[in-house]
Amino acid sequence: MALILPTDCGNSPRMALVAELMAAWASGEHAPVQEWLAEGSRWTLVGTADQDDREARGGDQSAADETSRGGSAVVPAPFEAETGEILTVLNHGRLAACDGFLMRGEERVDFCHVIRFAGTGKTSRIREIRTYLQPSHAS
Repeated sequence: MALILPTDCGNSPRMALVAELMAAWASGEHAPVQEWLAEGSRWTLVGTADQDDREARGGDQSAADETSRGGSAVVPAPFEAETGEILTVLNHGRLAACDGFLMRGEERVDFCHVIRFAGTGKTSRIREIRTYLQPSHAS
């Protein structure tokens, strides 16, 4: 997949990490993201019918094995994208956010991840991710 990353993440290690992890997510590579999830973390796909149930279980039912080991399921990208772009990566203290879009043919989904780390240190794991996905028409 061809993914364009922002060029202004170089002076912030946390911003660079978030860009890397969300690029892996967009490419369907779950292992790098899973490694950064803290024990007991939660990843929520906001706006889904089973959102409350997913939050209570720490992920979807297929992720029961991951959750039982203390991790959360990775919410997958909406489809196998051909192209995409991470438009913005922000962070302050324990919080970070990342937005962009993925495309497959004429299909486009805009995304935003709101991320809460367990601490402010460079090695602090991710405690929570809330993912917002919005299908739209390619322009």
